[in-house]
Amino acid sequence: MVLILAGCGRPLQLGTPNQTQLQPTHLLSDTTLPTIPATSVPSMAPPAPATSELDATALVEPTLEATPPATLEAESTPAAGPTATLMPAVIVIPLTQLPETNQERWRAQQQDRKVNDPARIYIAKSPATLWWYDPLTSQSVPIGTISGEFPAQAEFTLRNVQQAALEVPYRINNDFGLTAISEAVRERMKAAGYTESVEAYVLHTDATQPK
Repeated sequence: MVLILAGCGRPLQLGTPNQTQLQPTHLLSDTTLPTIPATSVPSMAPPAPATSELDATALVEPTLEATPPATLEAESTPAAGPTATLMPAVIVIPLTQLPETNQERWRAQQQDRKVNDPARIYIAKSPATLWWYDPLTSQSVPIGTISGEFPAQAEFTLRNVQQAALEVPYRINNDFGLTAISEAVRERMKAAGYTESVEAYVLHTDATQPK
């Protein structure tokens, strides 16, 4: 080991380092580094947005303000108008036509009826047939023939034949000499509700003239 070191040309210096090698360490220890105040240390928080960016955000996103419950209810509820009155439903019940009486059926056959008050006396110059309208069968039934004077208590046009006629009151089996009329006719009168008298008629022709 001694022989190798001697051949290098200059002696190997062992021991403490020289002044030149210690200079950097000495300078670092003696030189005073500038002190950085703690307040100047930059914060790690993200940088605040620019004023222009805040303004743009404020224009786009409206500020939400707390609204009292009463105000919200007033805004969501439409304005109250006049209170509508509920009308009861109208139920239309058609009237059922009442059945006509036998007298009403007979009156329905008398078109343009004109009442003679008091009864007007006519004369049958020739025998004229005395008819009775059966309301149950809607048929005209001959009672018999009359001649001479007879009372006409009304004048009308017989609807089914459109002929002038005179309404003549008749007491069953008593007037105009007709005291024994057909039993079948009497039964039909009774079935229709006529037992004492009926409203008969004669056709108004040249053979029947007012007295």
